Amino acid sequence: MIAFKTTTLLFFFTTFFSSVIGQDPECVGVECGFGVMANAAYAFIAEVNAEYGIVVVNNCSNSIYLKCASGDDAITGDGSDDDDWWTLENGMALAWGFHSGFNTCFWCYANNNGQEARDSGNWYIHQNVWGSPASGCSGAPDTASQGNHNGVTSWQIRDDGAYSNGCAACGEDDDFELYTEWGPDPNA
Repeated sequence: MIAFKTTTLLFFFTTFFSSVIGQDPECVGVECGFGVMANAAYAFIAEVNAEYGIVVVNNCSNSIYLKCASGDDAITGDGSDDDDWWTLENGMALAWGFHSGFNTCFWCYANNNGQEARDSGNWYIHQNVWGSPASGCSGAPDTASQGNHNGVTSWQIRDDGAYSNGCAACGEDDDFELYTEWGPDPNA
């Protein structure tokens, strides 16, 4: 059984995460690296006493639409639209904490809003972002059985695809591995 934190916390975290990036003295006038954002996420997830956490950061050169869920339970809040999509500008993140058994599978859809991506037809990603392949969550890093990153799985959506630090070989050094590239809309 999954126990999500309240949607108020999800909205608070999205707002807080953006504020941390914009107000951090190390980030004024420079582009902040993923480490600054990840540290803020780890602190937040520890603060809400979540067993596990997922952070998805938009590192594309433009905004993305992002929808994440487990089964039919979408990650929603005051920042999501009526269809449970979030608009994330470059540098913004969506993060959530949860308690779970190992049968949970979280997934995300991302749509690249860049004109170049739209013109190429490769603007869509579907990726399982957390779960155990043994429970049918294929393509996700097997984070349910790993102790890396204090229970937090981090994702970066970049111009060339979706990367995660949940891979077995990634270690603790903020190494990221490409999991999937942008592709065409599966409904086209």
